[in-house]
Amino acid sequence: MLAVACVTLLATTLLLWSPALPTSPAAVAAIGSGIVLLLCCRGAVRAATLALVFAVPVWATVWSSASVRADRWLASAAAGSVQASGSVCEFARQQPGSWRFLLDTDTETRARGVPARVLVTWYESATRPARAPAPGERWQLELRLRPPRGLSNPGGFDFERWLFSQRIGATGWVREAASNGRLDGAPRTCAVGHLRALLADRISAALEGRAAAPYVLGLSVGAYQALPESEWAKLRRTGTIHLISISGFHIALVAGPAAGGGLLVGWALLRFGWRCRPRVIAAWTTVLVASLYGLLAGFSVPTARSVLALGVVAVLLTGRRAVTIGDLCAVTLLAVLLVEPLAPLVPGFWLSFAGVVVLMAVGAASRSGQLPHPTGPATTGILASAVAWLRVHTLRPVLALLRTQFAMTIGLAPLLVWFFGQLPASGALANLVAVPVFSVLLLPLTLLGAAAAALIPEHAGGVLHLAADCVDLWRQFLTWCAEFPAAVWYLPEPDPLAIAVALTGAILALWPRPLPGRVLAFAMLAGLTGAGSDAVPMGGWRAIVLDVGQGLSVVVQTAGHTLLYDAGPSFRNSDAGQRVVVPALQALGVRDLDTLLISHADADHRGGAGSVLERYPGAHLLGVGLPRHPARPCQAGQRWVWDGVEFAILHPDPRTVPVNDNASSCLLRISGPGGSLLLPGDLETPEERQLVARGLPGPADLILAPHHGSRSSSSAELVQSTRPRFVVFATGFANRWGFPSPAVVARWHASGACLLNTAEEGALQFDATPGLGVRLTRRQRASSLGLWLARAAQTPCA
Repeated sequence: MLAVACVTLLATTLLLWSPALPTSPAAVAAIGSGIVLLLCCRGAVRAATLALVFAVPVWATVWSSASVRADRWLASAAAGSVQASGSVCEFARQQPGSWRFLLDTDTETRARGVPARVLVTWYESATRPARAPAPGERWQLELRLRPPRGLSNPGGFDFERWLFSQRIGATGWVREAASNGRLDGAPRTCAVGHLRALLADRISAALEGRAAAPYVLGLSVGAYQALPESEWAKLRRTGTIHLISISGFHIALVAGPAAGGGLLVGWALLRFGWRCRPRVIAAWTTVLVASLYGLLAGFSVPTARSVLALGVVAVLLTGRRAVTIGDLCAVTLLAVLLVEPLAPLVPGFWLSFAGVVVLMAVGAASRSGQLPHPTGPATTGILASAVAWLRVHTLRPVLALLRTQFAMTIGLAPLLVWFFGQLPASGALANLVAVPVFSVLLLPLTLLGAAAAALIPEHAGGVLHLAADCVDLWRQFLTWCAEFPAAVWYLPEPDPLAIAVALTGAILALWPRPLPGRVLAFAMLAGLTGAGSDAVPMGGWRAIVLDVGQGLSVVVQTAGHTLLYDAGPSFRNSDAGQRVVVPALQALGVRDLDTLLISHADADHRGGAGSVLERYPGAHLLGVGLPRHPARPCQAGQRWVWDGVEFAILHPDPRTVPVNDNASSCLLRISGPGGSLLLPGDLETPEERQLVARGLPGPADLILAPHHGSRSSSSAELVQSTRPRFVVFATGFANRWGFPSPAVVARWHASGACLLNTAEEGALQFDATPGLGVRLTRRQRASSLGLWLARAAQTPCA
C-alpha cells in the first residue's frame, strides 16, 4: 500500500507541475475503469483494487485542476464593476489601509460569470464600514475584478500557485457604492464560521491592547490574519511558523489528553458493568475532539491530514485490524489526495508528511540503538540507582529531543530550500526550546482560555491573560533568536536535480540502520549551497529584467560583480524590494551587491530601494539617494569597467537643468565583447532627441523601452539610432495607463526588433557571451512548470 501511495503522489505531482493538462477527467475515468474491469475479469482482484486506489486520486487531481482552470475571470472580460454577493468563511486579513478576505459567491453571482471564489481587497474610504467582514456573514459588494495573476520571478512567493491551490478564480477590490453592505441570514456553506467569529471577538475583547492577542487567536481559532508582518518575519527567521500555524503538531497535543479522557470513560463504564472497549472509546473520543479543534481552526491541509490519520486508526481499532505505521501513512496520504487533490501545491502538505517520516526514522533509530547501561564498581548500590534514574528521567528525554530536532533540521532542509530559498540557522535552538514550551504550557493554556471564553466568557480573562503572558515571554526569546547575525542562510534557487540529490542525501542521513558511506549523504545535502545559475564568463554580462509590476528593476551581472538598476515600486503595505528583488537576488546566488543605481525619484523605480539596502547594506548607491542613504548623483561621462565589461553613464548632462524627474533619468550603457545593453529609465522624447543630436546613444543589442513604452517616449530618432535586436517593455499586467502604447509597439516592431513584455513573459534573462552575442536565455513564465501559470499566447521571435 505504501508503494501505491508513493506512486500516486508522484503521478499527481507531475500532473500539477506540468505546463498543461495532458488529458481530461473523462479520459482518466475511462482508462481507469477499463483497467480495473480487465483485471477483475482475469481474477486479479487485489491488482484491480490497487489500480482503483491509484486511479481515483489521479482522476480527482485532473478534475479539480480542470475545474479551477475553467472557473477563472478572463483578461478579455468587459471592464467595469460587477455586483457580487456571497459568503465570508475566513477571517479578513487586516493591514494598514486595507482588508483582504475571500468571498464565496452565491449561485446568482456565478450565473453572471463571476468565479466561485474571489479574493477581495477593501481599501480604506469614507464609506467603508468600521468592522471588517467576519466569518459566517453574507455580503453584497461592487467589485472591480482581475484575472488570478501574480508576478513571475526567480525566488519569492508564487502568488499564482497559492491562488490556484485555494481555487480562487479572480482577485478584485471594492468600489464605493451605495449597494455595498452586509446581507441578512447566515450562509449555509460555512456554518461554523459564525461560531469562530464569536469566539474570536470574545478573546479579542478579553485581550484588548495585548501584543500577544494575535498569537492566542491564531492558536485557538486559526485567526492569524491579525498577526503583523514583523511577527511573521521573526517566525520565518527562526523556523517556528509551524508552531503558530495549526497543524498536526497541535492536533497531536490535543489528541493525547482526549485519548486519556476516553480511556477513563471506558474504564468507568466497565466498572459500572457496561460492556465496552476502552481503547475504541478513546480512539473515537480523540477523533471527535480533534475534529472540533480542526473545525475551529479552519481545517488546513496539515490539520485535515492529522484528523484523517486519527480516523483511520479509530476504524482499524473498531474492526480489530492491525496496521503498520507505513500503511497508516499511506492510507492517510491517499485520503488527503482524494479529499483535497490540490494539496501538493501547498508547502505545508510536504512539510507535514516529511515531518512524520522524520519522526518515524527517529523512532526506528531509537529502538535499534538503546543507550548503554552503566557498568563498573562506581555504579553499584545507591549510586547505580541514582545514575539509572537520571538516565531514564533526564538524560534519555533530553537526548531524544536533541536527536529529533537534529533529524528535523536535516530532513526538512531540502524542502525549505525548495519552497522558501532559505534555512533558518537559529531554528534548531528556537524549536528546541519552543516545542516543549508549546506542548506543556502555551497550547494547553490557550485552549483552556478559549474553552472558557466559549462557555463562561465572564471568567475567561484570567486564563487568557496568563496565556498571553507566556506568549510575551516566548516572543522575547524569539526576538533574541531572530537577531542572531546569521539567523537565516539564504541559498540560491536549486534546480529539480539538486533537490532530488538533496532529498536522497537526507534519506540516507536519517536511515535508522548502519549504512556504509553515510558521510556521502551530507555531501549530497551540501550540494544545495552550490546551486544557482551558471557563471558569467569574462567579458560577458547577464541581464535579468524582473517582473515587478508597473515599475522597473534590472539585475546586471558580470563574472565577479552585480549591479541593480532600479528597485521596483512601493505598494500599500510592502514594496517590490522586499517581495521581488531581494528574493530574486538570493535565488540567483548574489551574496554581495556592488552597486544599486536608482535612475530617478519616481516611486515605481526607487520604491523598493530601502528593502534592498537593508539586505545588502554594503552596496554603493548611485543616482537618487534615500533619507538615510546618500548617493553619488549620476552624471554623463562617468565610466567604470568590471571584468572586461564597460559601464557608462550617458545622461543626465550636468550642464543642463532637467524639467522633471523623468528628464533626469540615468541612462546607463553596458557594453562588452558579447554585446551592448541600454537602460534609459523614464527618458522621454525631448531628451532622446538631444542625445541623438550629440551622436548618442548609438546601436544596442538590447534596450529597455524608455518610460515603459509610453507614447511620450521611444521617438523615431531613438529607434533609428539604437536599432536593437531585443526591446523589453517593463509594464504591469492590465495597467491603467495602457502601457505599452500601440504606436510605440508599432514603431519598434517596424525596426525589426524582437518585442517582449514582462507583464506577459514574467522575468526575462539575457546573456551576452563573447563570440555568441546577446541571447534570450530564459522566459520565466514559459520555462516554469505548473498548471497555475498564465503564459504568453504567442512565442516571441528568437
